[in-house]
Amino acid sequence: MRNRGEQEAFGFSLVEIMLAIALSGVALTVGFSILVLGNQVSSRTESLLAANSVAFSKIQEYENKTFSNISIGDSANNYEIEDFSSQMSTLTNGRVKNAVAKVYSEYMPNSESLINLRVIIDFQYGSRMRKIEYGTYIQMGGVGR
Repeated sequence: MRNRGEQEAFGFSLVEIMLAIALSGVALTVGFSILVLGNQVSSRTESLLAANSVAFSKIQEYENKTFSNISIGDSANNYEIEDFSSQMSTLTNGRVKNAVAKVYSEYMPNSESLINLRVIIDFQYGSRMRKIEYGTYIQMGGVGR
């Protein structure tokens, strides 16, 4: 039995409500931070995959050419035979911008029947630069790797 002066308490006290609001705020802040970080990682990963796909496609394009249709660079221009930097934004659906994308080729030393072919793409990846490089050897009469 209750005494006459006692009342039964219902609900939450002000301290409990303030504590619940503070904990909810911390949880929402952490959750939002994780969401933003995940979005940044996803965006950078898409850029990396897009640049990688373009580099691989470019090396395949040259592998599908006949030996005589592949230009040979000279040492004066660092063996560069193609600069497709201006096409990178289009080729990657806007995921990679301001990239330096080039193809280099040279005969292997003491050989006129074996070409060293390289595709190099340098691009901004988050706050730093990233480089993707594919290389292959193309020989007269076939492709070697």
